[in-house]
Amino acid sequence: MSHPTPERRSSQRHLAYLEGRIASRTAQAPIECLIWDLSEAGVRLVVSPPADVPLEFELQIPSEGAKANVRLVWTTGIHYGARFTD
Repeated sequence: MSHPTPERRSSQRHLAYLEGRIASRTAQAPIECLIWDLSEAGVRLVVSPPADVPLEFELQIPSEGAKANVRLVWTTGIHYGARFTD
């Protein structure tokens, strides 16, 4: 029998499915990504491998005219979790 994992997030996440870009000072060009879900505290991204996602970066959402500074918290190699830092 499976036991549900307790929710550890401090705020509710919402499905997003938005196109995004990962930009950093060290990268020559932005990395395309899919913003899978987001909350007030952070975001989950899907990035096609191979990708060299930096520890800290600016997440850009062109369709919304939005950008935010984030810090990478976890990854599975395709999915990346990041916390907003600003």
